Amino acid sequence: MNRKSFILINICWLTWCHEAVLVAQVPHFEEVSSERGIADVATTTLFYGNGAAAADFDNDGDIDFYLTTDDGMNDRLYENDGTGHFTDIAAQKGIAEQHNNRAALWFDYDGDRRLDLVLAGENCVNSSCANPVRLALYRQMEDGSFEEKANEAGLVLDNAFDYVPFYAIGGFAAGDINRDGFLDLVFTVWGGGIKLFQNNRDGSFSDRTLSAGLTMANKTPWQAMLHDFNGDGWQDIYCNVDFAPNKLWINKGATPPLGGWGAFEDEAAEYGLDNAFNEMGMTIGDSDNDGDLDIYITNITRNYQGEDQYNILYEQQQVNSETKFKETAKGQGVSQSGWDWGTTFADINNDGFQDLLATNGLVNYIWPADSSNLWLNSKAGFVEISDQCGFNDRLNATTVLAFDMERDGDVDILQTLKFNPFTQKPARLCENRLEAAPNAGNYLTVQPRMDGPNHFAIGSVVTVVADGLISSRLISAGCSFYGQEPAEAHFGLGQREVIREIIVRWPTGEVSIYKDIAANQVVTLQYDFISPPTGLAATRTDSGVELTWKDNTTNETDFVLLKSETPDFFETKTISLGENSTQYTDAEATPSKALYYKVRAYKPTVFSGDSNTARVPAKGNGLEASSALLSVQPNPIQAGNLSIKSYADYNGPVQFSLFDTAGRLVWAQESRKSTAVANYDFPLILPSGMYLLLVKMGGAKEWQKVVFL
Repeated sequence: MNRKSFILINICWLTWCHEAVLVAQVPHFEEVSSERGIADVATTTLFYGNGAAAADFDNDGDIDFYLTTDDGMNDRLYENDGTGHFTDIAAQKGIAEQHNNRAALWFDYDGDRRLDLVLAGENCVNSSCANPVRLALYRQMEDGSFEEKANEAGLVLDNAFDYVPFYAIGGFAAGDINRDGFLDLVFTVWGGGIKLFQNNRDGSFSDRTLSAGLTMANKTPWQAMLHDFNGDGWQDIYCNVDFAPNKLWINKGATPPLGGWGAFEDEAAEYGLDNAFNEMGMTIGDSDNDGDLDIYITNITRNYQGEDQYNILYEQQQVNSETKFKETAKGQGVSQSGWDWGTTFADINNDGFQDLLATNGLVNYIWPADSSNLWLNSKAGFVEISDQCGFNDRLNATTVLAFDMERDGDVDILQTLKFNPFTQKPARLCENRLEAAPNAGNYLTVQPRMDGPNHFAIGSVVTVVADGLISSRLISAGCSFYGQEPAEAHFGLGQREVIREIIVRWPTGEVSIYKDIAANQVVTLQYDFISPPTGLAATRTDSGVELTWKDNTTNETDFVLLKSETPDFFETKTISLGENSTQYTDAEATPSKALYYKVRAYKPTVFSGDSNTARVPAKGNGLEASSALLSVQPNPIQAGNLSIKSYADYNGPVQFSLFDTAGRLVWAQESRKSTAVANYDFPLILPSGMYLLLVKMGGAKEWQKVVFL
């Protein structure tokens, strides 16, 4: 199955054209650290700061977080009482950490459905020494206490980074790299490079860095994140690199038997992801509501050695059926904000569009203090609203995370702090007061969960489809900068009360679809996979449209046919076909219109992913018998000339309309078609970005995405 078919990729473009846009709410954030239990510390760290990892570590339904601290200070494990009030319970749970820890990560390394904790700290800071980096691994026991197991598990570095000058902890990321169900671990050291630890499925790890091909000529990585970028079912590694091109290591897959280990190849340049500024923090989200995942990377806004450097927003695009990324930060209004560190996507006003946060700070009297930033997603770009919403501190900070700390349906902000002369707080909690705003949007929080050792479904992508909305989120372990957000996906819904579909793409690439979910709840979706049909073919006959497909499952209770007049399936008629079906005659097929079909298998509670799309042209005076009404070549468009070729068997007026991502008509033209094949060339100078082209011929119409560079 084509990986794009299951997320109805073109829906978003039509939703912008059809949706009645609500006035966006600007919520207010109030700093509540002290009243929520965050105590002062004696000392805070300089420059890099300390991180935080948020997760429901005790499985009681609310989000807790671990906070790393300065040398000589006790790290803190803040337990949530369910109302957003936190108590440090590290000591009573058996965690005694007084090292200068930077990064923390929750992940279930032994597959017992209890979250364990890995930490990285420094034995010396920005100087050369023996055994400079220290790892700790705390296994959560059955009674909820923790025991340190790093040496026993083989999670040791020995002299791997000995005498590295000016090194610093980079960060953690976890994922099932070899598809054996167990989570592997990626660890980076600025100045030292990257480490990949394979989970041996027996409570131990092995260093597979060199055999996996993860080499770096410039060893200055910061945050890494794991995601299946090419949709082949294997988790890839994207890594921010300071002063050098970023790395996208594509996972080439394991060799049999299952659990083998394959190699990675750096393909950042091929994907358009090889920027070479001072990349530090990273977050992955759906910035443009097209159902695929984009990447935001923090930087330093400055001119460095004659080069203009700034934050990066990579929007994912499909170019000739290949995944590519285009840098759009300047055009989207999120390029400049100072000396940035942590960052995250979060829908702070629950309008259905993911906003952006970044936290700043450098302990340097030459560099001016700069504000934390919050950009509201306006659908046509981002608008900076830091002052209006109250997230505008000028503190030196490191990590920023977003999660719903009191389960009231909006996301709050956790921000970790470095040395600041006017506060001894190690972190700030900023409560979102969205519930006090009029017309506050509805929400849905989705928790995908699996059988087996990857119970928390790390690596999944969750997509919601509702009336006029499509949005996707990644379930990850490791993000921001020294940060981690919980294994759940928060979606704002605006005034929508029902989600038509929740689509979960599991870490192995399998797809499950859950129908008709009510808003304003935390919903847990258990893994329930059913194989999709394949080989759908459609042929127009005198009796209608004959459809055939291959049944790939034995446990379905129904097959459902999806029928639409547009390839995006924005308006869809569904037909129940019964179990064990492999053919159907659509006797009601309209002869004068082109039709599009897909088939899904169904069993109670879950649909399969979609089959391929089958298209039949209109009959007679409508569309031609070829496979497409029109083509746009080249696409993306570089020379400002929109070139369209039509193959339609049609004689009459042809209407062309071009819409931007806000649903606004930016250009229209009418021509006449009198030949079977016709070429149309329109000189157009438009801002770079994605557009939606609508072509109408009589009663037929077709949409295509068009990209202007």
